[in-house]
Amino acid sequence: MTNDDEILEKGREREPGEDGEASVDGADTPLADTGSSPTADFRLPAGFAQSLMPGMDVAIAKILEPIRARMKAMLPDSSTYARDVMGPLNRRLQEQIKSALPDYDPLVNKTLEPYSERVQSQMASIVASLPTFTAPMIDFPALKGVGVSPAIESMLKQISSQQSAMLDGLRGSLKPLFDPELLRGFNRALLPSNLRGHADEIRAHQVHEFLEQEGIPLYLVPRGRTALRLLRGQDRSARRRVLGDCYKSIIDDCSVVLEQVDGAVIGDELRFALDGLGAMRAGHARSAQAMFTVTLDTLIYRFYPDQAARRLITNRKKGADVPDAIDEMGVHEAMVWLPIWNAHEQFWKHKGDEVPRYYSRHASVHGVSSRQFSKRNCVQVLMLVTSLIGYADRLMSSAVRTSA
Repeated sequence: MTNDDEILEKGREREPGEDGEASVDGADTPLADTGSSPTADFRLPAGFAQSLMPGMDVAIAKILEPIRARMKAMLPDSSTYARDVMGPLNRRLQEQIKSALPDYDPLVNKTLEPYSERVQSQMASIVASLPTFTAPMIDFPALKGVGVSPAIESMLKQISSQQSAMLDGLRGSLKPLFDPELLRGFNRALLPSNLRGHADEIRAHQVHEFLEQEGIPLYLVPRGRTALRLLRGQDRSARRRVLGDCYKSIIDDCSVVLEQVDGAVIGDELRFALDGLGAMRAGHARSAQAMFTVTLDTLIYRFYPDQAARRLITNRKKGADVPDAIDEMGVHEAMVWLPIWNAHEQFWKHKGDEVPRYYSRHASVHGVSSRQFSKRNCVQVLMLVTSLIGYADRLMSSAVRTSA
């Protein structure tokens, strides 16, 4: 005997009030026996129809999910755009961008809310009508088909049509915010001036990633083509070869920046940097490297006279993450200080550290050798000094314009 037959048989055998119990659902009328082909005309227990259907929340979620997915696919993802342009740029910029761009999850939820309420209301009314019905026996296949009834299909078609119209309007209103030209302009603004002419070839986040790993600056110097070669270098050796190959052009690039700086604002540091340039052109790279190194120290002290604050920049432990002091800076400010921080990697002569071939401020001061003093390292520290002096000049000029 099937489960359906058992249910019907129990209904025939039990009379109202039998054994002190009420009939099914408290009905006073017994189930009718119509012979070999009975028709069951009865009221199901409360909640029985709902138990045969998926949970309301699950059912509604399944109905709305394709619409929600379609909407999100048509709308731009602000986080994807931000990553494409910014990538791992510092924390301060990410927070600024996050506050400037819309958050699409609440937008999608808010847009779908009235439709969700409508689906809930209509499905609730459909389910509520199911407990009482007349049918030849209990037709389980018919119950399973309730979810695709013509009423629901018509409702979903109407929602889909309204949703399409709404999405088209929303997408049109947001389109100007994510115009490709606007994004290119945004990327260009994040790049330092020497790289803006190559905004279609390089992203700001690529510059930032490079500077997180290298003690070679890219802010103001070198010229764009040289900077691109450095960015495309596969490893440190390849990038150092670029410094050697472009030695003279980098000197010229630094000279252009330094000669445009206001000497009254920068002071002695500028004059010593220009003296170092003269020594380089005369073939005295080692003397120039020593001059640039002490000039860099003096410039850093001007920015960070407090020793505790200065140590965050001048004490880079091997394998350390970017310090918060830099991560919280503006984009261009971080581009200036990241390579300076990297150039201050720890070097302990008394611990037996080998003098590196790449530029190291600490090794230049505490480990004089032909491994450390070289033309490539000299031009690298020249770039560090030039980048910092150029940044200071622009910072001071901006302050003057603001106060005027």
